[in-house]
Amino acid sequence: MSGSEIRRAFLRRAFRGFPWGIALVYLAFVLGNAFAVPRPQGGSLLVVSENMAEAYGSPVTAALVQMLWSGLLGAALSTMEVPFLLERRTLPWSGAHFLGTAAAFSLAGWRCRWFPMWESWLALLGLLLLCYVLKWSVRFLEWQADIRAIRKSSGLDTAEPPWKSLVPYLLLAAAVELLLPPGLRLVDARDFPLLTGIFYPFLVLPLFCFFSGCSLGTRLRRWWLLYPAACASLTLPCVLGLYNYTALFQAWTAGVAALAGGLTGTALRRLKKRE
Repeated sequence: MSGSEIRRAFLRRAFRGFPWGIALVYLAFVLGNAFAVPRPQGGSLLVVSENMAEAYGSPVTAALVQMLWSGLLGAALSTMEVPFLLERRTLPWSGAHFLGTAAAFSLAGWRCRWFPMWESWLALLGLLLLCYVLKWSVRFLEWQADIRAIRKSSGLDTAEPPWKSLVPYLLLAAAVELLLPPGLRLVDARDFPLLTGIFYPFLVLPLFCFFSGCSLGTRLRRWWLLYPAACASLTLPCVLGLYNYTALFQAWTAGVAALAGGLTGTALRRLKKRE
């Protein structure tokens, strides 16, 4: 892609991600109110932290400032895939994009008083890095599938059974769903497990299953249907070992997210064929 096309793609994704960033941040506050112990005084819905409202002198002013920073953070996250559109030096540009997003995230958290302790900032920054690593891993699998398709169409390689394209995704899902929760538990707070109780089941798990399922749906016609069931099943060992029966919703979360991603990928594949 040319430089002008890259810039247009960057701006288009950034404008599209701005409102999503606002919506997701305020959704996080709504969920926080739902699970907060003790409940906010008067049962009021808090959309900014009390420290931020006190610092800016008014909850309305604080909400407007948080809206701006949340939108900028959403714009940065939505352009995560732009470095993959480059024809070379993809990894350095993607690393530079992560550093820029981490800086935007840190500034937004500082201005909006999201980090009561520096440990929480480091934990959330680690989750941001994890999202990038997962995205890089899925993109690598996509590149491998594209290379095999090119070799097959050129007569340079024999045809491979579709399940061989499914296996790497299953291995990556096993790593995320079987190894990541115990790793997060080691660094999580004991009194309020934020990483394993909120961020993993409500953010990391559904996003990973959706995007990996979408990637599979664009490349496999029927075999991707096995992936949602596998994602749901892989959550069970950690649910039974680290959580309890109340965490069984993670199986539905993983399965539905992977199914939604696969259907989205299938729709994109069909649209691409029509074009």
